[in-house]
Amino acid sequence: MKTILLSVVALFATISTLSAQKIKGTVANADGSAAGFATVMLYNTADSALVKGAITDDNGQYEFEQIPSGHYFINVQLLGSGNGAAPVFDYNGGDKIIEKITLRENTEELTQVTVVARRPLVEVRADKTVLNVEGNLNSQGQNALELLRKAPGVVVDNNDNITLKGKNAVRFQIDGRDVPMDSKDLANYLKGLRAEDIAAIEMISNPSAKYDASGNAGIINFRTRKNRALGTNGSIGAEAIYGESLKGGGNLSFNHRNRVLNVFGNYNNHFGDWHNEMFLLREQDGRRFDQHSEMKDNNNNHNFKLGTDFFLSSKHTIGFIVDGRHAHGPWQNDSRTAISSLDNVNSIDSVLVAGNYQPQNRNNFNFNINYRFADTSGHELNIDANRGFYHYKANSYQPNFYKDPSENEVLSQRIYRNNTPTDINMTIVKADYEQPFLKGKLGVGFKLNRVETDNTFDFFDVIDGTPVLNIDRSNRFVYDEMVNAGYINYNIKVKKWSFQAGLRAEHTDWKGELTSQKPGGDEMVEDNYLNWFPSAAVTFAPNEKNQFSLTYSRRIDRPSYRDLNPFEDKLDELTYRKGNPFLRPQFTNSVELTHTFMGFLNTTLGYSHTNDVFTEYIDTAGNGASFLRNGNIASQDNYSISIGTPLPIAKWWEGYLSVTGYISSFDARFREGFAYSESFKTLNLYSEHTFRLPKGWSFSLSGWFNTPTIWQAVFRSKAMGAMDVGVRKQILDGNGTISLNVGDVLGTAGWNSVNDFTPGLYMQGRGTWESQTVKLNFRYNFGNKNIKGARQRKTGTEDVNSRIKSGN
Repeated sequence: MKTILLSVVALFATISTLSAQKIKGTVANADGSAAGFATVMLYNTADSALVKGAITDDNGQYEFEQIPSGHYFINVQLLGSGNGAAPVFDYNGGDKIIEKITLRENTEELTQVTVVARRPLVEVRADKTVLNVEGNLNSQGQNALELLRKAPGVVVDNNDNITLKGKNAVRFQIDGRDVPMDSKDLANYLKGLRAEDIAAIEMISNPSAKYDASGNAGIINFRTRKNRALGTNGSIGAEAIYGESLKGGGNLSFNHRNRVLNVFGNYNNHFGDWHNEMFLLREQDGRRFDQHSEMKDNNNNHNFKLGTDFFLSSKHTIGFIVDGRHAHGPWQNDSRTAISSLDNVNSIDSVLVAGNYQPQNRNNFNFNINYRFADTSGHELNIDANRGFYHYKANSYQPNFYKDPSENEVLSQRIYRNNTPTDINMTIVKADYEQPFLKGKLGVGFKLNRVETDNTFDFFDVIDGTPVLNIDRSNRFVYDEMVNAGYINYNIKVKKWSFQAGLRAEHTDWKGELTSQKPGGDEMVEDNYLNWFPSAAVTFAPNEKNQFSLTYSRRIDRPSYRDLNPFEDKLDELTYRKGNPFLRPQFTNSVELTHTFMGFLNTTLGYSHTNDVFTEYIDTAGNGASFLRNGNIASQDNYSISIGTPLPIAKWWEGYLSVTGYISSFDARFREGFAYSESFKTLNLYSEHTFRLPKGWSFSLSGWFNTPTIWQAVFRSKAMGAMDVGVRKQILDGNGTISLNVGDVLGTAGWNSVNDFTPGLYMQGRGTWESQTVKLNFRYNFGNKNIKGARQRKTGTEDVNSRIKSGN
């Protein structure tokens, strides 16, 4: 690995030029002088949707980066000087210079200029699919997890596990930075992230070598709202939500920018109880267990972000970001399980009445310093240094009372307590460099990543009201991991063809130590490995109406840190979840072919193969207990097709339709001597329609539907779906918005599944979450509406943070 890093460093030293693909040009006043601080807007010709905005510098120069191939036109405005435009042009990647735009002086007094441009709900680009949230009516008052249920190809199961096009290992990012958690804690985090703070959700199924290799399903990036030139602006908002109980929250964002400094930040909170209900019917060990559980999560979240960019010169920028999250509140479960013999299921032998009360506290802080160099000839260097801290603490009280069928007499009881603190520290340094090379673009980079986790599980038997440490079930798990990576990436355009190829190397060295309270119970597992991850893409545009893109990548998924430690989280003593310190990474090879017709109809065919798939499965233990556990149990082949298109029905009626289908087959092995193969077909549909009415009113109707499928390789689920409606009104001279939304109006979003894979166990399950809600939302924008937003940048914590896991 040292050789790889030395090679990358040497390559940095010898390369003198790198740049992102750009569209750039200049704007001049009518007298020929440079038009500084003019507003330049790039529009898509197909639907006149605003693609990107920019502000000219003192020399009248502007540029747009990371623009997909397509047909565009440009409009320019500068109050007091006039307007200008560039005619329709084709862009197929690379650097493109637009002819100088000269502003025309206004001959009449300008009383008011209003520019209205709307992005399409869903954009399918060569490298990603984008769900535009900002300004979407049915998104008002929703959280990020609810938005994901609407995203094309995304499925959220009953345990809040998320899959993309049938693949389970998804990396999550906020503005290009990995979210510092996954699974249940990720779900709680996404519930605290409000739609009003999200501009778009980007789904990248085949990332290039520049991205971390983790995530077999690719990357889902939540791009937060950014203010759009010199001055100060911001917004403030509030929400109220009612389902089974009242909950709410507020948000605040601001941005101040001058010629040498940009300060930006945001804060949001959410508070209230969220309710889940679950029914499990198990047949195991000659007995039947009929369980009903009611869960309540007191979800109190506080999220903040504060950053500064210093513009040292036109080429050099240094920036700082600190962000964090504090979440607290108890999670609790109350369950009742009727137990009977399979020989006579109508005669109940006993009833288990159990509960779990778990006060929780989560704190996450990340610190980033960034340096950026970029010149006008296309060289760009980004360096990030990061330090991150995550602390989770929970104390659980879990009583179990076995009662007679009348529930008047306690036959026996077992009461447990546990203490489960977790600390995770991260140190990450990365650099990315790009420049023109041989008529194309060359990129190189490296990343050094150190993660240390410390997990304690103290288990107590409560005897006569006194907690007594159980040394057989108490332990401490310490995990240390170092990942060093380097990459090289090159792309070039030759006439109607575009080519991209890259190679990433990652060396992983890790060690896990399990220290038991019981003498002789200590264990240690360790490993190190070097992996290579190639990626490639070819794009061909034979004419103006058609474009074809073929992409390939190899990816890795490492287990989450909490899944590696063998702790137990209980609903009751017969139903629980525990970790697995012997989990191995899974590897995926995937390829996709995309056809774009007329710039709006997109069809994608995909295939992927995954080895050593790790997923949650149900296993059995003594005394009629069953538990969820992660294991490397399968290999998987996945075939997919997705079609997405806007529906321009009328000027006042905008629609969108997305259909994703996939066939997934796998060969699974739960335990020695038991294996099975399975194949299934699934279809996901999503459609949304917005009706724009007079006097600032609008109405929206949206719905999603999933056909029967298999979750986590062990649950056969039935069809599910939901429909949402909403109405919105602009107020306060267009600066304010008030909206009312009703979620799951038909009450069809509940889940229903069956497990008949696990030997010796048959299970039926169904449940609901608080999907039927009424949401009232208000937002007010203040200040200069043309502020250029803070830089979007990746800090390098992305792949690490997404593997942190805590919660129930």
